[in-house]
Amino acid sequence: MDGKNTVEQLKERLNKDVGDIESALSLGNLCYDNGDAPQAILYYRHVLDLDPALSGVRTDMGAMYWRNGDISLAEQAFREVIARDPDFGHAYVNLGQLLHKAKGNITEARSVWQQLITISPDHEVAGKARELLWETATLVN
Repeated sequence: MDGKNTVEQLKERLNKDVGDIESALSLGNLCYDNGDAPQAILYYRHVLDLDPALSGVRTDMGAMYWRNGDISLAEQAFREVIARDPDFGHAYVNLGQLLHKAKGNITEARSVWQQLITISPDHEVAGKARELLWETATLVN
């Protein structure tokens, strides 16, 4: 089965059952992978309407907001994940990257990465946070 049929089948499933979270998430992920930020956001928003506790989906939606140029919405999404689920490390890494690259706030970015390491030093992305701290050490005044 080719990708087009997959998308069509997923849309058909979602049209038959608006509560089909699996189909909406799959469509959002396909759009994410294809770089279609507006469509990914649409499907992720629907998924989060059905289950607002999905930290990975909210983080991915934040990444798509960022790709779409909606920096404040991206920041809000990452911060909301951290507030709801402080152990979700990917949100810290993404928030720090956004603060550094999109907002030019290296001090706050480093603080976010350090927060992850302090809260969860063995998290799967704590190594990435340490790497980012090391890479940006010379940028702090």
